[in-house]
Amino acid sequence: MKESWLWDEDDLLELIKLATKESIDLEFKQCDSLQNNDPKKNEISKDVSAFANSAGGTIVYGMMENGHIATALDQGFNPNIISKEWLEQVINSRIQRKIEGIRINQISINKTHSGKVAYVVYIPASIRAPHQAFDKKFYKRYNFMSEPMEEYEVRDVSRRLETPDLRVDLIVGNQKLAFQKDNGFSEPFDIVGLITNDAIEPVNYAIMKISIDGRLHINHYSGLQMIPGGLLQIGNKRIPMTIFTMNWSIPSKMPIFHDVNFNLLDSPIKVAVPKIDRKKSRTYVLACEVQAPKMGMRRVFKLLTLSKGQIGMQPDTITAEELHNNPKIPWVDIKI
Repeated sequence: MKESWLWDEDDLLELIKLATKESIDLEFKQCDSLQNNDPKKNEISKDVSAFANSAGGTIVYGMMENGHIATALDQGFNPNIISKEWLEQVINSRIQRKIEGIRINQISINKTHSGKVAYVVYIPASIRAPHQAFDKKFYKRYNFMSEPMEEYEVRDVSRRLETPDLRVDLIVGNQKLAFQKDNGFSEPFDIVGLITNDAIEPVNYAIMKISIDGRLHINHYSGLQMIPGGLLQIGNKRIPMTIFTMNWSIPSKMPIFHDVNFNLLDSPIKVAVPKIDRKKSRTYVLACEVQAPKMGMRRVFKLLTLSKGQIGMQPDTITAEELHNNPKIPWVDIKI
């Protein structure tokens, strides 16, 4: 599904059709949650600040639920009475400090309630947390609810500005491959990497590891240390991988600044795939890890697909569980 600030009425109806359940990053509120009185305004400040102090998320105002499952659109709001500007003013005036990056999506629900609207509020995980609600308390998301934070949690959240938040990605462009007759492999294609820091504090030092499916042939790499014969293990399954490691450090590298995409590699890794019947397809695994001071290890997985002579990769990462359960990966079962 597209980002919540781009939703329309059909997307809200899809939430109902799919029996979508509330979660740590999604909450449904009936229309009586937005009223022009102090108790309701204070409740808005509590709920919105809780998302910002946690992992971020979305509140749908105008959605009925039963057992935390979306069941129907409520009667909707008259936008002349409860307006987008009114909601924005309530949020900004009753939460300290102001939360940057909130998006309020006013959605016409003419298919179900002519002339009425619903509001979808997207709240990012704030790098300026913690944010205080109108009652002078700090809230977090816990078990579908907004709960007061413990003192140590307030201190931990306040360190977000000091903590690196690195994201890594591997990219392969979709392209037709020509195959060499002498060795049975394709002409080489490029794997490039990107690294981004979502925190304000620049990152001066990091350790990266790139793992490439062992069935792929490595033609060229630069600035990396290769560890052949490696393994990717998830649960009771593993697959051979070629592993590359590298260090990112000043002064040879620039600090990784906030919200800037840096090239992870000095030059692309060039790889080739074994030739297969054009009627068949193959799926290969790529993985990338990153570690930095004050930040735990982050790992992403992506799938590379060869089909009808064309190589390509979906832009989205997948979870370790999704990779573990993928029947297209030639896993080797092991005893644990």
